[in-house]
Amino acid sequence: MMERTAERGAALVDELRNVVIQAEALLRALGEDKDEALSILRERVFSAVDAAKLRLADIEKQAGVVAQRASVAAEAYTRENPWTVVGGATALGLLLGALFTRSLASDGSDDVVT
Repeated sequence: MMERTAERGAALVDELRNVVIQAEALLRALGEDKDEALSILRERVFSAVDAAKLRLADIEKQAGVVAQRASVAAEAYTRENPWTVVGGATALGLLLGALFTRSLASDGSDDVVT
């Protein structure tokens, strides 16, 4: 579950980074216009984009810290309770094996001619 959250967080960070890059490109394109109102708006947007970049960097840093803590906690739990982890992994393997076997059996039963 923690891996899925990390993947979603990474995808969100990538998407936000893409939005910031596109906003900067738009602002550069608008930079050729000499209208004073556009100039003021451009400066406001640039400052907002810079703030977003700083916040994005902070989010990435926090996500790295959380991932590191989760990794350390999982390793500590595994070292403290190795048989519990082995038992859980075995149960999960048996469950997945049973589901996979059942899936194969239901797919192949239609092809058998008696």
